[in-house]
Amino acid sequence: MTAQTPTHSEEILPSDSFSRHRKQRFWQILLPVGLGGVFVLAALGMVIYAAVGSSAGGPVSQWADVSTIWLLLPALLVAVIIAAILFAMVWLLARLLNILPAYTAVIQYHARSTSSLVINAADKLAAPIISVRGFSARLPGLIAALFGQRRD
Repeated sequence: MTAQTPTHSEEILPSDSFSRHRKQRFWQILLPVGLGGVFVLAALGMVIYAAVGSSAGGPVSQWADVSTIWLLLPALLVAVIIAAILFAMVWLLARLLNILPAYTAVIQYHARSTSSLVINAADKLAAPIISVRGFSARLPGLIAALFGQRRD
């Protein structure tokens, strides 16, 4: 048995969810985009009317100034936020440097004492191995000296 697909002569009846989708598509997508386009075209028309309506271009300069301000505002906002973060970091580091030397001296003392303990323990662990290897290195010379042989 194979699934039957509708042919061109058979029409699929629209379901309730499909009709809701069509209504939502209009109200949530097409209408807002269309109104936005109308507003952009209206603003464009006002700029063109202001440019053509005056001979000196004064209103066009005002519109350009307003546009420049609106373009710079996000960049200035980001710059203020970054400056505030940097100011807070510098202030916190200055505060930290006032209390840090006392604690670093304590940490340095404990690091030196731990280092000397580790070095002493390592020397004690290595001492038997070094003495055995030293003795095994001197043994051929001792044997040669006892039997009067000369080593070159």
